Amino acid sequence: MDVKPQPKPKLDSKILKCPNKTIFFDTYEAKNKNKYLRITESRFNKETKQSVRYSIILFKEDMEGFKKTLGEISLD
Repeated sequence: MDVKPQPKPKLDSKILKCPNKTIFFDTYEAKNKNKYLRITESRFNKETKQSVRYSIILFKEDMEGFKKTLGEISLD
């Protein structure tokens, strides 16, 4: 018998729709009760007619460094 794990419920979710992609910001709680953020980029490939997804996970202890580094980036 093959038992699939139940999906973790999202604590919070935000969506950013861009012209060629959608970015999901989902907050979850790990087994050890620590909260984490999963940022997922989803793009639809018109040639293959498949959706391509990439994710990164940030735990609470990573957030300040992530925000600081993001704030230091200039696209000028």
